[in-house]
This record gives sequence, C-alpha cells and structure tokens, in this order.
Amino acid sequence: MNQKEYQLFLIRHGETVWNKERRLQGQTDTPLSEFGKEQASKLAEKLKNKKIELIFSSDLKRAKETSEQISHQLGIKIIYHPGLREIHLGEAQGILESDLPNKFGEESYSAWKSSEKVYDQFRFPGGESKSEAELRIIESILNLLKLHRKNNIAICSHGFVLSRFYEHFSLKKFSHSKLGNCEVIELSIPLEIPEKIIGK
Repeated sequence: MNQKEYQLFLIRHGETVWNKERRLQGQTDTPLSEFGKEQASKLAEKLKNKKIELIFSSDLKRAKETSEQISHQLGIKIIYHPGLREIHLGEAQGILESDLPNKFGEESYSAWKSSEKVYDQFRFPGGESKSEAELRIIESILNLLKLHRKNNIAICSHGFVLSRFYEHFSLKKFSHSKLGNCEVIELSIPLEIPEKIIGK
C-alpha cells in the first residue's frame, strides 16, 4: 500500500438546456448551453493558480465541453473515462422533475430526492441504484489515481456522483442538489492506493 495526499477539485459541468428546464439528464448525452460554455470559460480562469496537473472527465458531452475549456486555458491533459458518467436514471431520463411524482409516484420521487442512506437501493426502472453509481465513481477515480500518479487533479463530472464521492471521503452529508453548474468542491484526502483495485 502506498499512501499519498491528493488535492482534488470536484467540478460539476456547466449548464445545459435540460438543467435550465429542470429535466433529468442521467446519462443522456446533452451538450452545454451557450451560458454553460460561458460558465466553463470563467471557471477555467479561476482555476489558473490552483496548480492543477491533470483532468479526469466524464465522457458525456456536457462534461467534455467543460473539461476542454479548462484544458485549453490551463494547458493540461484530459483523461476521459465512462466510469465518471452521471447515475443512469433509466425511464426517468428526459422527464421534467415536476412530472416525476405523477409518472413514478410520490414515494419514488421522495426516495430519489432523499440523501438518506436507507434509500440507496432505489432506482428508476431501467436505471442504476444510488449505491451502484456511488461504487462506480469511487472505483473509477481510485483506479485513475493509481494509473496516473498526479497529486493535484480536477475531476469534471456530474452532480449526483460527485456528491456521493465527496460524502464518502469527507464523511460529511452533502445533497446532490447543492452542487451548482460549474461549482467546485476542493477535497484534500490521504489515500492508500493498493497495487490492484478490488473488483478490477
């Protein structure tokens, strides 16, 4: 086991049209809106003095376009990985949040909105459970850290999975609805990176 101190910059992608409409995206491959592109450009400017060495990014368009702005302005490489995608929301993808109670029932809507661990096995039909998405993001990031061995890393991904990653390592409650578009959470963590990540 090798222990290293990592400075991670957890970045939610810029705004999309679906974000503005409050429509669930999940793994639907939506691009940034014009406003989202402006957000990404402004964020890149703010990150210039953070000494970021590398970007890990979801391969969905909205995260890629955000990462590209940061990469261009900071002159650093991007590693795209499908494991950093948002939680798959199955039949709820493309549905307005306000329509969820009518389509799936109040109980399902409450389970989705809740950050309580008792609802971690909840999934929309055809989608991932919350716990499956959390395990995926954690395993993916740990594997990327093991492979690339940089200390200051930006991770450009999505609201739900980044919030779960943050909760897991900070041991603080953090609802996925709190992280706005192009907002950043800085997380400093000592990690023991084994030679082989379990499950891979």
